[in-house]
Amino acid sequence: MSTTDLIQALRAEIAEGLEKQLLDRLTPIIEKRLYGNIFDIKEATKYLGVSESTLRRMVADREVPFFVQRGQYFFRQTDIDRWIDRQVAENMREVNTR
Repeated sequence: MSTTDLIQALRAEIAEGLEKQLLDRLTPIIEKRLYGNIFDIKEATKYLGVSESTLRRMVADREVPFFVQRGQYFFRQTDIDRWIDRQVAENMREVNTR
């Protein structure tokens, strides 16, 4: 095997490894975005890690995105994820301006 062949083989191996790593990292994110869940109040409390009373207070204060259907609260996972992203960005701006 020549040096050129060895270099090409290494490049191909590295590219394949990087592709697999990227797919492994991106697949859950893509699936979450494409197949966003709709949570009821109990599922949303588990997803957010808060109590039901806290989530109901957040809904009453219009703090978290939700929609109502037949008197029940529902939450789209994609909306919650975007809301969390905004919260994190705001907190980071506050930390960086101190």
